[in-house]
Amino acid sequence: MRLFIPREHARVDDLNASLEAVLANNGVSPAIQGDVRLIVEELASNAIEHGDLARVEAEEHELCVDIAIREHLLTLEFRESGAPFNPLEQPPPDLDADILDRPTGGLGLHLVRQVSEQATYQRVGNYNVVRLTLRIPTEETGP
Repeated sequence: MRLFIPREHARVDDLNASLEAVLANNGVSPAIQGDVRLIVEELASNAIEHGDLARVEAEEHELCVDIAIREHLLTLEFRESGAPFNPLEQPPPDLDADILDRPTGGLGLHLVRQVSEQATYQRVGNYNVVRLTLRIPTEETGP
């Protein structure tokens, strides 16, 4: 399934609602739905806040999300036309540092990497493409 939203914060909740409906209809657990919500919030927010909209034409100001569920694996692919940016190259935050001494940012991307079984980034033409795979637990494999 492919979903498009304008790159606007107000539309991220719409995207999450659509994805959660698809996941629920496919029997995906609430825990995995929560992981997907975290991923969508983080990657969509980064694309909206940090994408260089001046570089792209108005009709390309969309975020495209593909979702596929196959053999106990859930794949999310995010495609957006912002400035080249590989979120997977961002260093993890120093979780041992005092909260007041930590720089702002980075925790969300760290959590995205933690909940993903596999994560890849490619620059395809004028698009950033991030693909994440999550394992869907079964009764045999457990959570």
